[in-house]
Amino acid sequence: MKKINQILTAILLIFIVSCVQTDDFETLEIEIIDPNILVNSNIMAVKNALNQSAEAIYTFNTDDTSIIEGYVISSDEAGNFYKALIIQDNYENPSTGIEILIDLKAYYTKYNFGRKIFIKMAGLSMVNNEGKYKIGHLLKNKVEEIPESLLDNYIIRSTEIENIIPKQITLAQLNTNNVGTYIQINNLQFRNDEIGKTFAGETFDEFNGERVLIQCENQISTILSTSTFSDFKSNLISDKKGTLSAVFTKDFYAEKYVLVLNDLSSFDFTEEERCDPNFLICDSNISNGSKLLFFENFQEIKKTKDLEALGWTNTNAYLGNEKFNKRTSLGNVSMQISAYNSGENPLEAWLITPAINLDNSNNEILTFETKASYDNGTVLTAWASTNFNGNIGEATWQQLDVKISVGPGNTYVNDYISSGKVSLDCLDGDVFIAIKYLGGDSGISTTYDVDNFKIMGD
Repeated sequence: MKKINQILTAILLIFIVSCVQTDDFETLEIEIIDPNILVNSNIMAVKNALNQSAEAIYTFNTDDTSIIEGYVISSDEAGNFYKALIIQDNYENPSTGIEILIDLKAYYTKYNFGRKIFIKMAGLSMVNNEGKYKIGHLLKNKVEEIPESLLDNYIIRSTEIENIIPKQITLAQLNTNNVGTYIQINNLQFRNDEIGKTFAGETFDEFNGERVLIQCENQISTILSTSTFSDFKSNLISDKKGTLSAVFTKDFYAEKYVLVLNDLSSFDFTEEERCDPNFLICDSNISNGSKLLFFENFQEIKKTKDLEALGWTNTNAYLGNEKFNKRTSLGNVSMQISAYNSGENPLEAWLITPAINLDNSNNEILTFETKASYDNGTVLTAWASTNFNGNIGEATWQQLDVKISVGPGNTYVNDYISSGKVSLDCLDGDVFIAIKYLGGDSGISTTYDVDNFKIMGD
């Protein structure tokens, strides 16, 4: 009888435990025995295999023995990643990373942040989409997600979970080698016109919200991309400045560089004092002006060097070869600049007008036009000086509050946008207007065309 009572008690306890309800969902902990895996390759090597093949898609043979390892740096727990597992080659100071397409939701319960994993490359396929390398399963000549039922054949978890140390870097230093790595950028703030918006909850946010971030040191910008399915899409973005740690990657179409947060725990914008540019603000009414004081559309120049005879300065701040260059498109002549394939990082180039005397006029208004192509970040600004003597470092420059074109990431465009009207009424004497480009090869290398400089006055 005693034995029967013990059995009944055990059954009752099992029943009671099974009926306890909880709303707490925690990461599923599966006991893992550290696998005996011989790593004989690395992420960079498999990237090179694709590059050397000269094929759009490279598939590893089913008898290939290549095995790579990496550390998980993405998490879909907050809904900001979807079926895209991103790993880098080390938990600190990574040199490269790669994206693995997996048909698994809530993958953070299995491949959690910081987890070391091994990838068996045999039978997998890889594609390079404009610097965004992806590994997956070949289906009808496309690299798709590895089916959930096959994941354990290719991805093996280690017992090792490391504290991922974000790589400290500036926006100017970022390049294609950093795609797929976990980075930290300091001294950032959202651009003024982004304040008041949510991360991705505006009516115009279809799949992702893209918000422009600016680094204080040099006013270079980048994009924070947030999924409209993320848990924090409706949170208001901060009007302060600070630091964030995020995955550096490219957008869905691989057209532009973006930062993607795993969640808001790595987002620390708490510094009250912003670093907004000290724009030149002239207290005057903006008018159309009745007199043309200066105009240049570059139509008469035959070659770039002709600018010098017209009094323009076209210079590279680091004495490199790349400067603004004459470009003709559809019969229109403009001055064009791009860091792409320049071999220069950073590339800082200045295009400066001749002296424009404003002593005999009032209510002066500046306008010009820009267009951006192959856009992967805004690196063009406008400045004014009254004491430029040929040396940009010795002059005093005041930044102008102008609109700069934002273009597509994968093609040229034909349409220009206006800078908007900028008052110069508070300036006297000889004035110089400068267009400054600050980008870098393999980094932010947007192509700009600049045209139709005009100053009107009364």
